[in-house]
Amino acid sequence: MLITGATLADGSRGDLYLSGGRIADVASAPAGVERLDADGLLALPGLVDLHTHLRQPGREDAETIDSGTAAAARGGFTCVHAMANTDPVTDTAEAAEYVA
Repeated sequence: MLITGATLADGSRGDLYLSGGRIADVASAPAGVERLDADGLLALPGLVDLHTHLRQPGREDAETIDSGTAAAARGGFTCVHAMANTDPVTDTAEAAEYVA
């Protein structure tokens, strides 16, 4: 797939060729490849959220690890750091293993 006309992280506009789920090249692609017009859109590396409220365990009615991380991924986040405001608090290795 070739993403065309995106605004890149450095502020320039460019095309990104994707192969195997990764950026393979900037600005060139084999002939006949599927194209996606990204005019007016940003192409950024994966984002990191350092203040994530996943609420599990204890408040699964508000958010679960699955629903929170799925929403993060849809928004371009590749890493989230869960707050320790759960019940019970995730403050031991055992508690972290439980939610992992």
